[in-house]
This record gives sequence, C-alpha cells and structure tokens, in this order.
Amino acid sequence: MAQDDNAKRIEEAKQLSKEQPAKAEQIYKDILSKQPGTNDRAARDFENALLGLGELYRDHKRTQDLATLIQQTRDVLTSFARAKTAKLVRQLLDLFTAIPNTTDIQISVTKSCIDWAVSQRQGFLRQNLEVRLVGLHMQKQSYYDALTLINGLLKELKRLDDKLVLVEVQLLESRVYHALGNVPKGRAALTSARTSAASVYCPPLLQAGLDMQSGQLHAEDSDFNTAYSYFIEAMEGYHSQDSPARATSALQYMLLCKIMLNSKDDVDQLMASKHALKYAGASLDAMKAVARAHNNRSLEEYEAALHSYRYELGSDRFIASHLRRLYDSMLEQNLIKVIEPFSRVEISHVASMVGLDAQQVERKLGQMILDRVIIGVLDQGAGVLIVFEEGERDKGYDAALETIGKLGSVVDVLYANQASSLE
Repeated sequence: MAQDDNAKRIEEAKQLSKEQPAKAEQIYKDILSKQPGTNDRAARDFENALLGLGELYRDHKRTQDLATLIQQTRDVLTSFARAKTAKLVRQLLDLFTAIPNTTDIQISVTKSCIDWAVSQRQGFLRQNLEVRLVGLHMQKQSYYDALTLINGLLKELKRLDDKLVLVEVQLLESRVYHALGNVPKGRAALTSARTSAASVYCPPLLQAGLDMQSGQLHAEDSDFNTAYSYFIEAMEGYHSQDSPARATSALQYMLLCKIMLNSKDDVDQLMASKHALKYAGASLDAMKAVARAHNNRSLEEYEAALHSYRYELGSDRFIASHLRRLYDSMLEQNLIKVIEPFSRVEISHVASMVGLDAQQVERKLGQMILDRVIIGVLDQGAGVLIVFEEGERDKGYDAALETIGKLGSVVDVLYANQASSLE
C-alpha cells in the first residue's frame, strides 16, 4: 500500500510542479527522506522521485539546489547496482545543460562526483565523468586543463582497450588542438579516432561528430568541397537523431562552404531545401545575409550583417574565423578595383570609395604591399599610395644564378680530383 501511495504521490507532484512547485518539492523530499528499500518497485519510486525533484529544480533554474541534491543523494545511491548508480548520476548532471550560464557550477559538481567515484572505486563512472569534464573545460576555453585530462584518459583507455570511449576522447583531443590553432595535431588525433572507430560500432551522434570535425579541418586547408561533403553527412546524422541545434550548425557550415566557393546558385538551392525550411531561424538568416553581401561585393552590407547577427555569427569560433578571412578577401578585391586606374591616389579618397576608416584602409594597403598583392609604396607624410607598374622579371639574374651553380659544380669536381691525386 505504501508503495502504491508513493507512485500516486509522485504523479501528483508532477502535476503540481508548474503551478505549485513548493508543494511538489515537499512531496518529492518526503519520499526521498526514506531509504529506497530492497525491492524493485521501491527503488523505482525512489529513482522517479529523485529525477522528478531534479527536473523541478531545472525548470525553475535552481542550480544550487540541484547541485546540493546530487551531492546529498550520492551516498544513498550506493545501495543500487553500480550501473544504475552511474546512470542516475549522469542523468542528474545532464539536467544542468538546460540551464544557461552554469558551466562553473557544473565543473565544480562534476569534480566532486569524480572524487566520490574514486572513493567508491567506480572506474567506469569516473571515466565517463572525466570525459564530461573535458567537454566543460572546452566550453570555458580552459584548453590546457582539458588536454591534461585527455592525456591521462588516453593512456588508461588504450590499456583497457575500451574503443568506444577512446574514440570519444580522441575526438575531444582533436577539437582541443583545433581550438588552439594546432591543425596538424588536431588532424592526427582525428585520424586516430577514425582508426579506433573502424573496429567498433559507432553511435550515430558520435559518427556525426567525427564527420563535423573532419569537415572543419578540411575547411582550414581551404578544401571547401571536401568539407561540404563531410558537413552533409554530419547534418544527416544529427537530423536522424533529432538534434536540431547541431543539425543547424552543420547546415550553417554547409552554407559557409558554398559562400567561400562563391557558389551563389548552390546557396540559393540550400536555403530552399527541406532541411533549411525545417531548421529556419536567425542562424540561417545570418548566413543568408552574409551570402547576399558577398554576392553584391558590398563591405557595407557585410558589416551590417555582422552587426545585425553578431551573436549568431560571433558565438561560433569556426564561422567567425572564416568570416574574417572572407572579409579580408572582399576588402582586398574592393581595394584593387578602386586603385586600379591610379598610379598615385590619396588614401582618404580610397577610404571614402570603400566606405571605411582611413587608418584601417592604410593598414590593409600596407599589408597588401608586404604580401606583394600591390606593387607600390605608402607615402604617409603626403597620405598617398604610389602604385608602380609591375615590371618583367630580369632574366639576367636567373642566368647569373645558373652560371654560379655550374661553376660550383666544376669547383667541386676539381677539388675531388686534386684530393685523390694527393692520396
């Protein structure tokens, strides 16, 4: 009878959770105040009450209460089977993800749970929590803390031959190195992850993550066609697993590839596709605005798009870095177009033509001169750019270098002959 009452009270608490959260909280706490018991039904009621109270705290964004709940109920969970305990701890920690700006408290609670798992000798749970902690360090951009954890996990997982978790950790390693700008090491870690994944069943979400990372690394090498094919696979994977946020990111990356390839027609087709209609929103509108500005070769439109959608375009490091590259390319093309008729032109005039600040234009022109995009000099005293005509390469220098090379070979032969005669 008591167990039937508990089940009814849990249902009542679920119904009251929105309108009368205090009453629902009290019901959950009454059930949790008693030991879970030994039979399956009592344990299930305890589990439902625990998750129900956690969801109540999540819905009302009571992060501190949720953290306290996890820490207080861990010791009670030791009476459950180890697999059940690990599952419940992970489910409770997952509740934090729906609450914004909780990275710091998530790191604190996860570290506390890792220490608890070590004291309980739950190695599998500790590994899973450490993988979660790596992801949290990445969110906070504490990449060196993440790498320290990854190095320890890799040694342990290779020894245990746990392929699936190994793939996940190697993928995280690739993302950390990519974020740090070390693309070769990021590519090496991704190759290791793919090799490990080939010998074990890879869940669709993890496979989509591998494809997404492959696409990003190919895009870093400006191989946007290959990157696009990987992003298609990633988007299909996320779409099949009902992960709209990640599917939208993959779709954004697909649009970015087509923008970088200057394929206006492909951008239009993508925006009219069924996936674009399903995931329509500010993120895709931002990419559409960038594509329009790039197609019109308008820096003003481009800057307006960046300003209007600064969160959608600036929060993703991958998109932001490639848009900076795209902006530099557009600025170079516009500057070359403006200065082409002149042999001597005022920098202020060039700035007014492209609609930018004179200092910014001067800085960019100086960079273009150093990169040999423009043959000329900046006269900063007069505030003008002097453009020279590109002269033909003097073939006399090439001939002189060839002659010196041949003379060097002759001297080497003479030296060798003289050395042999002395012997």
